[in-house]
Amino acid sequence: MGMFSKLNKVRTTVREGVDTNGMEFCKLENFAGTTVNVEGFFFTTAGKFGKQVVVVGNGALINMPKRAVEEFETIAADDDMLAAVLAGHLALTDIHKVTTKSGNETTVYSFTDC
Repeated sequence: MGMFSKLNKVRTTVREGVDTNGMEFCKLENFAGTTVNVEGFFFTTAGKFGKQVVVVGNGALINMPKRAVEEFETIAADDDMLAAVLAGHLALTDIHKVTTKSGNETTVYSFTDC
């Protein structure tokens, strides 16, 4: 394999057979108190907020907090972690709102192997 051939690789980040057409975008906070079984994710730069990550799970397209971009970039860059996501081994759990030091509310979550 040539030095630059890895740049040509298209990375699939949503499980094969999952049809996102017709899924609605919603906020992570809508899933508070539940478990989201992650079927994949993708990045978007639409809008005024820069790069965002959207999780495909529980029949929805879930807009994740800005801080999640780096976490999902790490998953996308790691062959083993990405394969685990595509095999259905990632869930978001312990989803709930917290108040930040600045007084704003944000939704937090934990990554869980399943």
